[in-house]
Amino acid sequence: MDPAEIDRLAAAGHLQLSGADLYVEGHDPWLPTRHRIGEVAALALAEVGDGARTLSIVAGGDPGPVSTSVKEGAQAIISFGLLRVDGEPVARTNQSNPFVRPHRCADGRWVYLHGGFPHLQAGLAELLGVAVDAPFDVVAAACRTRQAQDLENEIADRRLCGAMLRTTAEWHDHEHGSAVQALPTVITGPAIDPIAGWEPASRRPLAGLRVLDLTRVLAGPACGRTLAALGADVLQVTSPATPNVPVFVIDTGHGKRRAFCDFTNADELQDLRHIAQRAHVIVQGYRPGVVERFGLDAGSLRTDGFTGLHASVSCYGPTGPFAQRAGWEQLAQSVSGLADFDAVQPDAPAPTMLPAAATDYTTGFRLAGAIVRALEAGHGRDLHASLCQTAAWIQRAGSLDAEAEPHAGLTDGMATSAIRSSFGTLTRLEPGVRVQGLDVSWRSPSASLGSSSLSWRGFSNW
Repeated sequence: MDPAEIDRLAAAGHLQLSGADLYVEGHDPWLPTRHRIGEVAALALAEVGDGARTLSIVAGGDPGPVSTSVKEGAQAIISFGLLRVDGEPVARTNQSNPFVRPHRCADGRWVYLHGGFPHLQAGLAELLGVAVDAPFDVVAAACRTRQAQDLENEIADRRLCGAMLRTTAEWHDHEHGSAVQALPTVITGPAIDPIAGWEPASRRPLAGLRVLDLTRVLAGPACGRTLAALGADVLQVTSPATPNVPVFVIDTGHGKRRAFCDFTNADELQDLRHIAQRAHVIVQGYRPGVVERFGLDAGSLRTDGFTGLHASVSCYGPTGPFAQRAGWEQLAQSVSGLADFDAVQPDAPAPTMLPAAATDYTTGFRLAGAIVRALEAGHGRDLHASLCQTAAWIQRAGSLDAEAEPHAGLTDGMATSAIRSSFGTLTRLEPGVRVQGLDVSWRSPSASLGSSSLSWRGFSNW
């Protein structure tokens, strides 16, 4: 990409790039879509490298250029599909689940149901009046008895997951869509107190940085994984009762330690709050309102003395009528107009979704870059990112020529490494960005959930 195009895409994504010694090779399309999703992902990775380079200089280092490529950006947003365990791909969940796909409604419009976890599937089955193990044709028939907007509203009222597909114009005219369009890709709050007890290092810029990762699925975990590649001590904490997606657990766990905490157990929650107080960075990705119930939100923790960065990631963003809704990659695509479908013709083919988890992974990379930039300033702040904010960046990046054919050889010459783990031998993509003279890599394999103690390295208690 030439410097002018890098600057254009960086401005569209509100990125902070130094402009010096930064190289992004190639151009889209590497994946079959009209959207510049490889280029946008590559720019997000480039910002991470650029920020790491700056921190190294602050620490007295003399790093060289930052480099990545659009091909690597495209690979990064399908990395779970490129992961291999003992030479084999990891089985995908919900591939044939009729509760995880778009369905046509009575008015000809489409609603994407997302019952990706058992409790969500059970809730959607109850709403539609079908059995939880109902086949596709039964679920489809039940959806065809509902108006799309009414079904979306009912799903939201029951705190389930699903959304009506909208065109880009419809989303921009929608109250929530217009609110998201006005947001930067990462909302960065004002500086609070100086971050105590950490300074950057010259070769592994985030060495010694304690990151509490309270996330699951893709965007938040991808953020923590990216920080781990720069040397951070990333401790991912989940409840043993919280459902997860196995392939995502493996793909986003590189370089992390993982502990369990039963948030409903007062003693364990107290231990977690002590862990949070010693963190320099907290990244949380639960449905809005959840962490507040457990005193893990920024306000509660800062009242008790937390001085670090507190970052939140969601599907829809922190403001607007959809802010309290949970969502996934497919729902961000559905509402924002990234999915291709015909909103007018009632007999049009089913929607075509993006061939990548483009908003999920890119949101994780972009949030990691914003965190690195905030660490440069050295003050605690609150940050907010969402899949829909990233979707807006993808749209601002502009569309490709409709006749453009994807480049051949997406998986040729991939930068991968093999490492033994509790899952087997993992063949994984490398972080996707390089900084000459710096060690940007994961030093440990993906670990099983709950395999580590609830403690920070170097501290016997918490």
